[in-house]
Amino acid sequence: MNWRTRSGESWGRLDMKFETMKIADLVSEISMGPFGSNIKVECFVGEGIPVLNGSNLDGFTLKEDSFRYVTKEKADSLGKANAHRGDVVITHRGTLGQIVFIPQDSLHDRYVISQSQFRVKCNEKILPEYLVYYFHTRIGQHKLLSNASQVGVPALARASTTFQAIEIGVPDLENQRKIVRLLETIRQKVKVNNAINDNLAA
Repeated sequence: MNWRTRSGESWGRLDMKFETMKIADLVSEISMGPFGSNIKVECFVGEGIPVLNGSNLDGFTLKEDSFRYVTKEKADSLGKANAHRGDVVITHRGTLGQIVFIPQDSLHDRYVISQSQFRVKCNEKILPEYLVYYFHTRIGQHKLLSNASQVGVPALARASTTFQAIEIGVPDLENQRKIVRLLETIRQKVKVNNAINDNLAA
């Protein structure tokens, strides 16, 4: 399998056995964000449980530069719209193609997803990091966006249902960990190089 990013950068060919599986067989839970009427402007407070938006889903892992917050009581009332460490969060309306995982060292232990997102909890067959990296490849993005509608606000039709029907190649857990370590090493090197270039430009 040849892993290649959306921008065309190749991560090389990985020769190992991949089993084709549906997302439905790889997740233990999938939940849509709350209706917009459930989080109104007056619900936001100065601190509490952070509410995610598109800017938090830019990249592979959750970005925590800025948040709006709701109270713990409000977050509790939203039930399955709460995301936790290890969960995968996906945009289904607006900036399509965004998919991140919440790392174990995140700033908060839970978040509320927005009405434009849905979240996934992986089962024991797949690492959340592997799932996210897969959907950042060209073929992963193609599959993720295959049911996108561009009429009005871009959106994925029947987002949670169509996502679960997607088939992807999955190696065993040991090889998933090897792939994740390799890609994470490359990602960190790119991050460091970009920081150096930014400093030089400044």
